[in-house]
Amino acid sequence: VMGPTGAGKSTFIDRAVGRPDINAGHDLTSCTKEVRAVRYPHTDGTRNIVLVDTPGFDDTFMTDVQVLQRIADWLKSTYEKNVKLSGVLYLHRISDNRVGGTPLRNYRMFKELCGKDNFKNVILVTTMWDAVTEEVGSAREQELHAEFWKAMIALGSTTHRFEGTTESAWKIINSL
Repeated sequence: VMGPTGAGKSTFIDRAVGRPDINAGHDLTSCTKEVRAVRYPHTDGTRNIVLVDTPGFDDTFMTDVQVLQRIADWLKSTYEKNVKLSGVLYLHRISDNRVGGTPLRNYRMFKELCGKDNFKNVILVTTMWDAVTEEVGSAREQELHAEFWKAMIALGSTTHRFEGTTESAWKIINSL
């Protein structure tokens, strides 16, 4: 689970595993400092999933290069253990009324990190729907689809709304 700081990555994972917001930050400073894997039984009852919480881009205390290095180190270590990723969720706050320079740079960096051949394994997830009206959120969502996310969607990425519930989180997870 990746995205800018404050987009709801820890909250998404907490909701998916049925925990209260024990790992999510609610202060003005970034909360997640390290890559954190959370193993949880899949709802199908036959397998486990691992959700990976990552520090956010535009972190309060780390540069984006440091954030990417921590993620890359974790991915390398995991790959060496023969564990493969099923997909990546990239979270974006629908409550943001602009896609400014920093979020745009972070999104472009994320695209480069994934590579075009892997876009089919990326889900672009909008969060914070409770902070906007349906009308405003839908208009922003359409703009994201038509402009900012257009290339990734054309190459197989899908989009989902995270409604802040366990059911919504699992709908997204199961779409991988």
